[in-house]
Amino acid sequence: MSYSSHNKPKVRRFKLVVQVAGVFKQLTIFQWMSVSELKQEIYRLFGVPVQQQRLFNGHLELSSSRMLEDYHIFNQDKKNRIIVVEFRQLAGSFIRICPGSEVNSALSQLVAEIQHGLAIGLAPNLTMDGTGGTYFLKNTYKKIRAVFKPLDEEAFAPFNPRGHVGKFGSPGFRPGVLSGEAGYREVAAYLLDHQRFSGVPNTTLVECQHDNFYHGTDRNAEKNPKKGSLQEFIKSQGCIEDFSSSLFTKQEVQKIAILDIRILNMDRNEANILVQDNFHLVPIDHGLSIPDCLDISEYDLCWMSWPQVKSPIEPECYDYIETIDPVADISLLRDTMPFRDKCLRNIRVSSLLLKKGAEAGLSLFHIGSMLYREGYEDNPSIIENIIDKSRNMYYTLNEHLHTRLMIERSLSPRIKNNRQRAFSSGEESFLDTLARLSPKNQSSPQNTETDTSDNAYDVVMMISELSEEDEEDHENFPHLDSLGRSLSLPSLMDDHSIKKKVKKKRDEDEAFNQKLFYYIEAFMEQAIEMKVKDLRKNETPEGRIRSCSYALG
Repeated sequence: MSYSSHNKPKVRRFKLVVQVAGVFKQLTIFQWMSVSELKQEIYRLFGVPVQQQRLFNGHLELSSSRMLEDYHIFNQDKKNRIIVVEFRQLAGSFIRICPGSEVNSALSQLVAEIQHGLAIGLAPNLTMDGTGGTYFLKNTYKKIRAVFKPLDEEAFAPFNPRGHVGKFGSPGFRPGVLSGEAGYREVAAYLLDHQRFSGVPNTTLVECQHDNFYHGTDRNAEKNPKKGSLQEFIKSQGCIEDFSSSLFTKQEVQKIAILDIRILNMDRNEANILVQDNFHLVPIDHGLSIPDCLDISEYDLCWMSWPQVKSPIEPECYDYIETIDPVADISLLRDTMPFRDKCLRNIRVSSLLLKKGAEAGLSLFHIGSMLYREGYEDNPSIIENIIDKSRNMYYTLNEHLHTRLMIERSLSPRIKNNRQRAFSSGEESFLDTLARLSPKNQSSPQNTETDTSDNAYDVVMMISELSEEDEEDHENFPHLDSLGRSLSLPSLMDDHSIKKKVKKKRDEDEAFNQKLFYYIEAFMEQAIEMKVKDLRKNETPEGRIRSCSYALG
């Protein structure tokens, strides 16, 4: 047994059953194996050449140059442990759902209709607008049934048909999402729209091949199948920009605002909300979401200026918000698609803000005002400041921990709870400060609500500002033996290991870091409390306190 970077147990090996042509064989894969080594094992068992093998885990096709551990296959909390092996190479015009994708019957039927359309010669049509390659796909009745967006035709991807050409992973028009990532975000918006509450159309990841797709200027180049997002085409009366916002109910507007806050949509304009009969709203185009930064202005969300989001959250919307599980959501995305850790961290933060803000009585407008930047200014938002302060505190306190403290991970809960805890100097002073500020140590119960939060905030801010003397104090433990080991916990390392310091990865493994999110939640709850207090200062002439959801409406 070993441990992942966010303290989750993971196994070193497990058995894998492979089926080919009705023949089952079992092989053992290890934590240190690469994907190419797994393909060699499959070749040894079945005789299928490595060049003809394609391995899939969820939406991900496993790259031969990567390690199996890179796909989190060995994490015990990973739900999807199935590796799909593809041996056949499809030819001609075709479309199919990528192996390992989660689909429903409607999506399967949609893909089947499009396949029939391709079979009778109905070619994909490139749309006139947009910065990337977007194609309409038709069924046998020549009706548009879906929208296909290849990953390699996104803005600044290798085969962009609009002239915005670049390498995979290049920065785009907006910071936060790299080229080749937008298609996965389209699928993620659908997967996170649980119970289809916000109305995201059916979306999945597919492979499609046709001569009409753009393959560069070299006509003799090999034309491989295109991978990208496929979204059901929605019939509508037009975009929301053709209607007055007063025509839509609070429920319809708030359901879209909830989705945009959760996925950190950076581009919710009036052209990507469709209006159906009875003024039912359908959100589309979620490629610019789940970013690695929070450079989002309140002007990027058209609903931030609408009165519906300044009203109290509708009961049905509030009940839905309560069911959201941020950790389960980012676990789903991590296990199925190649999302960077910082992107997952950010949407976990935004979902936490949504839940805690709704619980405190804030409207979606006020929650958005904490999440987004004001106007087009470069000043960071409240949540950006919270993340920065939390990271500074977390790394300041943890950089003083010696490697000997890492042995705690291997101790059983009984031993860990019964032994004396060894703290770093920063942790000791932090715990002493919190003890002095705890409500039971306050002299006056009347001042508990006002004094504790304000004082704690000031002290917490001071902890990250260590003096030079504190920064050099890496070995300030109360009880040490002759070799420098702490007597408050067992040491199973040699003398050479004792001298090594813990190596911290400041930009990795933050999405599932419980200690980091302890600080984030603490700062967030305090900011929400301050927001509510500010709103409650706005009173009616009779002296009655307004609902905080209406205070700035």
